[in-house]
Amino acid sequence: MTSPSLAAGPSFETQPSLSGEAQRRVRRWLGLLGVLSAASILGVAFSPYLVTHWPLLLVAMSPIGRHLVLVAPLVDPAVFFVLAVGRRLLFYVVCFQLGRALGPWAIPWIEARAERFARFVRYVEELFARAPRTVVLVLAGPTVSALAGVAGMRGRVFFPLAVLNLAVRVLLVMGFAAWLRVYVEMVLAWIEAWWLPATALTVAGVVLYRLASRRRTSLPGD
Repeated sequence: MTSPSLAAGPSFETQPSLSGEAQRRVRRWLGLLGVLSAASILGVAFSPYLVTHWPLLLVAMSPIGRHLVLVAPLVDPAVFFVLAVGRRLLFYVVCFQLGRALGPWAIPWIEARAERFARFVRYVEELFARAPRTVVLVLAGPTVSALAGVAGMRGRVFFPLAVLNLAVRVLLVMGFAAWLRVYVEMVLAWIEAWWLPATALTVAGVVLYRLASRRRTSLPGD
């Protein structure tokens, strides 16, 4: 797989324009990615309230590892498994389709917007060029999903591999949560007793983090 690189050529913004249809697809998938990302941020912000009152909603909004560990002991295992796999798969599908819509300009576009991960993106890209199916099976995630779309991997190949990866990972999380159940229940009891001030703190923390992130990205010379 070949793709332009920031180090070796111009950035995404200076590449030939995408066609009108491609631009529409990019905007559509970027919009969905934005919705999912916003839901995840809100889930983090209100996680103490959600984990004690609406645990499955927390998984649907923000299925990050610590939320899954906290919710796993509270709900039906089958429902938890399907929801966790499905929600994460949805994010991967959007990344896959976005990579397909952007085509070869996806790599410098990702690197330009996540400079700290540019080296990791290039490393995964090299692995993907050698063994794409193995990489999806073992390392499925947003970056790998986007690379699969860029490389033109067929959906009927990508989706089963991504689902298998997610199924194994969610099962491992469920097993880990069961192993630590006593301690997880202690944490949940504390959150239930203090969910109101805890939620206020997490909301404030997320707001401050977002403001700091915007300030860093707006500094001259960045």
